[in-house]
Amino acid sequence: MMRTLLSFLCCFIGSALAQAQAVTKPKVTVTPLNERVYVHVTYNVYQNSVVPSNGLIIKTNDGVVLVDTGWDSDGNTDNTEDLLRWVADSLHQPIRLCIVTHAHEDRVGGISALRKAGIRVVSTPLTAQKSVKLGYEAPEAVLSNDTTLYIGQEPIRCYFPGEGHTSDNIVVWLPNQQILHGGCFVKSVAAFGMGNVADANLNAWASSVRNVMNRFGTARIVIPGHDSWGDTQSLEHTLRLLEKHAAARR
Repeated sequence: MMRTLLSFLCCFIGSALAQAQAVTKPKVTVTPLNERVYVHVTYNVYQNSVVPSNGLIIKTNDGVVLVDTGWDSDGNTDNTEDLLRWVADSLHQPIRLCIVTHAHEDRVGGISALRKAGIRVVSTPLTAQKSVKLGYEAPEAVLSNDTTLYIGQEPIRCYFPGEGHTSDNIVVWLPNQQILHGGCFVKSVAAFGMGNVADANLNAWASSVRNVMNRFGTARIVIPGHDSWGDTQSLEHTLRLLEKHAAARR
């Protein structure tokens, strides 16, 4: 009986360890949207599942611009370091700037790695304040609620549409490419729920999405913060998810 019990326990522990070891974080992946713009995807493990996080790599005539860091924590910046290596090995251009779209770790977690590499990181004043409160280095608070940067003849518009996923979320619009990076403010059509709403303004979010649709409704490609990307259907899908979430709360 004792031998049988020990055998069962060994099998159970071995199975549990195998399952725990099976969930490993993939390396950064990069997908080109065109010859100038790429989506960088870094990964983290949440509730024993691998979750992707999307950002942008923009190739200009005067170097590279990142939108959002890799999904890192204050003590582990390996995702962002992998991203820097990919840019160096694949694009052979310096990174001039990183724009962060709000103060959650999937957007600002790699700031320290960027700073070590001598890369400037910018945000709105509110994102800078919130980053420090979360224990991250503060990006430079240089963006207003509607700022267009011109880097290597590439206009990059950083727009605050109103509160939504967070009080500080911005979107990034590339008019020459007709590409919108919505960040976590926009939900992928693959999403079945609103995800993390701990810092959300659920009452204002839908109105803020409509502000984006009014200004950038011609977007050919819309990149959400997580999961698959596509066209402006993701904006409409975000509105439907908000309506569904509100109905469930009544």
